[in-house]
Amino acid sequence: MRLADDWWNAIDPQLLERLDELLCTGRLIPAVILLRQEGGQQPPPGLYEAQDRLIERRAELDRQGLLEPEPPPPTTAQLIEKAEAVTAPVLAVEAFWDGDTQGWFVVLVAIVRQPGKCHDCFDEVTLTVLRHGGDIRLFTREVPPWPEAQQAIEQGQAIAQHFGVPFHFASPEKPDDDLPRWWDTQPN
Repeated sequence: MRLADDWWNAIDPQLLERLDELLCTGRLIPAVILLRQEGGQQPPPGLYEAQDRLIERRAELDRQGLLEPEPPPPTTAQLIEKAEAVTAPVLAVEAFWDGDTQGWFVVLVAIVRQPGKCHDCFDEVTLTVLRHGGDIRLFTREVPPWPEAQQAIEQGQAIAQHFGVPFHFASPEKPDDDLPRWWDTQPN
């Protein structure tokens, strides 16, 4: 750990404070950008090195109790309330996989009939994003099963039942972000 300490000690204390502030609020990508642009290291750390070091730093901040606690996940009743606030009629409820540098997560959405960014006739309103850990779970054999997929199924089916609409989840067994969406199954 001595080399990691030397690495962090070489960073300007004011910059380190700004990085810690970003990390404590869960803003990894802005922290990566800041570290690479203003870290003062020559050459600047590569994208993956910067990300890895900041993830380690975030873990240290967490051990010190400095991270903002994760908000509790929304209840099914709260998600139904959020879907009821949607002004366009809800046609379906859908869960789908997406991912980022931290790993896979499930997005739970209400589908409405109006042109959207991904389809000419339909749009999505995000109800919640479910993540129960990063991809390290693959290596530690914690997944499958994927708890976020199970939660999406339970909550998604309940919301769909409340509205009397179908629930769609193309791949609940394993992450895959290249599968047909609900609207791909519908005639225009």
